[in-house]
Amino acid sequence: MRLKPKLYMFVFMTRDSSLWTNILFSNGPLEALHISFLKPILDPLTILFHYLGSSLFFMALVSVIYLCVDRKLGLRMTLGLLFAGIVNGTFKALLTMPRPIGLPFPSELGLIEGSYGFPSGHVQTAVVLYGSLFLHIRTPWVRILTAFAILFMPIARMYAGLHFLGDTLGGFVLGLIVLFGLEFWYKKDPGILEPNFSEQTPDQRRLRSLILLMIAVTIPSVLLHDPTQPESTNKSWDQVISAAGALAGFGIGILFNKKANVDWRSASTWAEFLVRVAIIILGILVFYLGLGKVLSIVLGENPVARYLKYGIVCFYIGYLAPFLLKRIRGGTYLI
Repeated sequence: MRLKPKLYMFVFMTRDSSLWTNILFSNGPLEALHISFLKPILDPLTILFHYLGSSLFFMALVSVIYLCVDRKLGLRMTLGLLFAGIVNGTFKALLTMPRPIGLPFPSELGLIEGSYGFPSGHVQTAVVLYGSLFLHIRTPWVRILTAFAILFMPIARMYAGLHFLGDTLGGFVLGLIVLFGLEFWYKKDPGILEPNFSEQTPDQRRLRSLILLMIAVTIPSVLLHDPTQPESTNKSWDQVISAAGALAGFGIGILFNKKANVDWRSASTWAEFLVRVAIIILGILVFYLGLGKVLSIVLGENPVARYLKYGIVCFYIGYLAPFLLKRIRGGTYLI
């Protein structure tokens, strides 16, 4: 896909400026981070933060917050993660801005990325998720850790040689926009976070219409993947497809929960916490890894399989996991 003429001209006129070429999108700031005496600290931290920004880790994190810590906060974080994925993948696919080249750091650290560089998805998602934790959990050590995670993620991505300074700044700004945009939405419509519908519970036909609308809005994302496009473009669109499928699955799960007025408190004992985590792990193993493998065999590596995989696993997290926990020993582990 091509940029609109005005945006296209702006991007490439800005590329010619000295700020763009010498600082924002130059290897210089990345190389400057490699100070020899800091290498024993920055190398392992950078590798750790690479995996702390993976989709599997974020899925596990929001699931634990949602089921074990605070349902409303988990809902905030999950929606933030999914909207951030859609925004980030769209920007990458449309702008097609390359990652740094000619640097030895990615291979030295064993880190590889296949999508475009701008904006940084790791940074954007870190701002949204860890920012949500920072805003809504007042515990000092949580705030210190989340602030560190937000501020160090851009450094880690540049140190790894995977993103320019401009990529990380773009991800940071977009992350703030998604984070505070959603916070504004929740204030305007707090019923989104409530366990039941703010108005009268819709009948079966109305509920079915809402579900079909959610699918109709998200499923066209599978058309974004085009074999004739460059691989990096399709990897960026794949991110949008994954997030769209996950948004549909989780959204449908939330509708089911609201219809049944399902709510729960945070885990108060180790037994409650461990059983809830076990249910999360079971779902990730069965639906994310197991079903994902089956779908790839049956349908091949295609956008429909990707959409279904993420939709089903997020439906499990949003609805089936609480449903199961409510039926284990009479709901003892999800009160």
